[in-house]
Amino acid sequence: MRRGYKWVDRELAGLDPETDWERMISLYVGYKVPEFALATMLYPGTMRMMQPGPTAATLAHTAKLTTRPERRYQDANRLLMAWMVDGLSSAAGRAAADRLNRIHLAVARATPHLPGNFDDTDDFVYPLVLLATYGDRLQTSLGLPGTAEPMKTAWHRWAQTLFRLLERESGPLADAYFPEDWDAMTEFAAKFDARPYEPTEAGHAVATAMTDYFAERWFPAPLRAFGRDLTRYLAGDRVCRLHRMGRLGPGRERVVRLFLKAAFRALRLLPDYRTPLPERVRRTARVRSAGLNYR
Repeated sequence: MRRGYKWVDRELAGLDPETDWERMISLYVGYKVPEFALATMLYPGTMRMMQPGPTAATLAHTAKLTTRPERRYQDANRLLMAWMVDGLSSAAGRAAADRLNRIHLAVARATPHLPGNFDDTDDFVYPLVLLATYGDRLQTSLGLPGTAEPMKTAWHRWAQTLFRLLERESGPLADAYFPEDWDAMTEFAAKFDARPYEPTEAGHAVATAMTDYFAERWFPAPLRAFGRDLTRYLAGDRVCRLHRMGRLGPGRERVVRLFLKAAFRALRLLPDYRTPLPERVRRTARVRSAGLNYR
């Protein structure tokens, strides 16, 4: 293990997605995904998740995305690393699900003026579908090869299993509906995105804060406008119009697409990581914390 240039692909090729899906997700995310790719999923993904007005209102009420964005980013990373790399059957994975359930229940109790924000099953299905299908949707939108069939099966099993561990305000989701396969997940996402949503001040405020934070965290000052363009492109034109984030002109969109295509091609050429993603994320956090403390 961890020998050779593209050692992860060899490991994945010998696994059965019906029975080894947890190991497949752990290997893929742990040793093929850069931290930057994780960030590009979190922020635009959250902008998509808060298309429903009640979700945007809840995120604005908690204010974590606007007042403590670094803490919010690290907390989200810890959950994802526990679920994706440690695995859903691990003690860390199940503890992370329990922690999120407690957070949701606490927020629901603290926001009686926002009823039902944690009781709509679709609001649990959609984020997991986004996480599972994000890479495939992005790559195919760029005209690049998408996710291989075995990994599609593994991602569906992962999302479905995590869904069963979560709880809405009125109780567990263990017996609730979740799309039965990859195609059903993509169909669900398309229908969710196509619903008629109304713009809100909360959605605009949170989306603006996330876009600015992403650009400031990952890009030097001269390139922050590009960082904002990247976030807008990944969120999609419909979502940006909903949150009043502005539109990308054809020229700026072309630059973003060229950047993303180059990034994916570089990943295909570069060797797989030897250090797991959770350790790389922790290392970045330590360096960033030291820099912030120094300043």
